Amino acid sequence: MQKQLLRRGAGLYGEDQVEQSPETLRLQEGYSSSINCSYKDINFRGLHWYKQDIGEGPRFLFSLYSVGEEKQKGRLRATLLKKGSSMDLTAPKPEDSATYLCAVDTQCSPSLRSLHQKPAPGALE
Repeated sequence: MQKQLLRRGAGLYGEDQVEQSPETLRLQEGYSSSINCSYKDINFRGLHWYKQDIGEGPRFLFSLYSVGEEKQKGRLRATLLKKGSSMDLTAPKPEDSATYLCAVDTQCSPSLRSLHQKPAPGALE
């Protein structure tokens, strides 16, 4: 039985980039594979993996913060690398067919954060 696992990268503002590969992956049931997420030009704070089933919103899987850190949930295991992450799917089953997404937390500069502050009460009157 074949199935399809789809992934998309999450983009960030400016020069920051997050990419996932491969874009589409077809697996035979029981054969393991990996999904990779890489990032560049980012003031890194953490990397997160999500699973999105057809017709559903993304569901949180893992957060990784330190190079070499590993997390496992069932047949999924994610590892944080120096400029990315690898998520391995061991012995996939039909219920694993989904879109897998990665996202990266970044550190904003104080000047950028101030652009998004709420106005003080009465400031807009």
